[in-house]
Amino acid sequence: MAKRQVHYNASQLDKLITKSEMMNFVMVDKVVYFVKPISLKSDYVKVKNSKGHTLDLPIAQIEDIWGETKAIYT
Repeated sequence: MAKRQVHYNASQLDKLITKSEMMNFVMVDKVVYFVKPISLKSDYVKVKNSKGHTLDLPIAQIEDIWGETKAIYT
């Protein structure tokens, strides 16, 4: 099944936590994390990577957030 990339803003983090799907977080220093957002703190977003490790990513350092959805052709 075809998928397409969807761009999210850092202001949408609270909505992304409820989705519970893996996303690409691109940081200011161009490091990319493939993680699932778990919870939102004041300055950090707690995420879980594909191996099950939890990380705290600083919200101020997040440049882009990318996710995937099913591509619908009409």
